[in-house]
Amino acid sequence: MKNLKTIMIPVAILVFGIGSAFATNKAKTDKKSLIQAYHFDASAPVEKCIPFGQVDCNTSFGDVCTELVGGTEKVMYQRISETECGQNLYRN
Repeated sequence: MKNLKTIMIPVAILVFGIGSAFATNKAKTDKKSLIQAYHFDASAPVEKCIPFGQVDCNTSFGDVCTELVGGTEKVMYQRISETECGQNLYRN
């Protein structure tokens, strides 16, 4: 009986630890992060990469991230410089 307890306690701790690790990882991946978005405006006098605000998008994959700007749907980008918008953003 004493041998069984000495084996079961470490096994129970190991199972609990693995379960906690999976729960923590799941909680981290469920958090949505907002990213600063910009839209390109060729008619703007100087700064053509115009700040839009925080959007629920990412830089890797998904549908292209678009938002309404002045009643027109615009593609959202990351900013490279004042005159150049860079990489497309994608919906989470």
